[in-house]
Amino acid sequence: MPVKLINQIHINANFMAKKIKKRKLYAAKLTIKVFDALVELYKHMLRRLALASVWIVIAPAILLILAVGLTMSKNSIRLPQVSSQLDIDSTYGQNVIETQVIAQQIEDPRPYIVERFLKGTPLAPYSQYIVDVSDKYGIDYRLVPAIAMKESGGGSAIDLASHNAWGFENGQTYFPSWEYAIDRVASTLKNGYISKGLTTPEQIMAKYAPPQLETGGKWAQDINQFYSEMESL
Repeated sequence: MPVKLINQIHINANFMAKKIKKRKLYAAKLTIKVFDALVELYKHMLRRLALASVWIVIAPAILLILAVGLTMSKNSIRLPQVSSQLDIDSTYGQNVIETQVIAQQIEDPRPYIVERFLKGTPLAPYSQYIVDVSDKYGIDYRLVPAIAMKESGGGSAIDLASHNAWGFENGQTYFPSWEYAIDRVASTLKNGYISKGLTTPEQIMAKYAPPQLETGGKWAQDINQFYSEMESL
C-alpha cells in the first residue's frame, strides 16, 4: 500500500477521533447543565414546600391570636345596650299609647268630630263633655254644639263670664261654668223639646226661635247645615 495513502488514512482516523471526542465532551457538558437545572428546580420546589409547611404550621396560631384580640377589643368597648333597650321600650310604649288613643277615637269618633267643629271656640275643650251629656239625656250629640255655633259662634260672641253660648233668655242667663251650662242646655232640650215630640231643627225652631218662622226658617237651615258639616268631619 502506498505510504501516501496510509498517511491519509491516519489523518482521517485522527480527525474522526477528535470529532467524536468533541461530541462526547459536548454531550457531557449538556448533561451536566441539564442536571444542574434539575437540581436548581428541585431546590426551588423544596424552598416553596418549606414555606408552605411553615405557613400551615403557623396559620392556626395567627388566626387564634387574632380571634383572641378581637374578643378582648369587643369586650373593652362599652356599647349603649341598656340605653338602646330603654329607647326601644320607650318607643314601644309611645306606640301602644298612640294606638290606644286612635282605637278609642275609632270606637267613638263623636268627641273628635265635635272638637273639630268647635275648633277655635271657647267650647272646643268641652267636646267630650258635650257628647257625654248628650248621651246622658238621649239627644243627638250634634244638637248642643250646632245651636251654640248658630247663637254665638260657639261662645266666641258673648261675655265669657256668662257661659251662655245658646242664647238662653236672649242671652240674659248667666251660668256658673261651661259644664253647668252644657248640662242645663241638654236637659232643657230633652225635657222641653224632644220629649214633647219636637225633634227636628224645624220643630225645635218653632219654640226655640219663633221669630225665625217669619223669615223663612233660617235658624233651622243653619242647624241642618251644621249637622251636615259635622257628618263630613
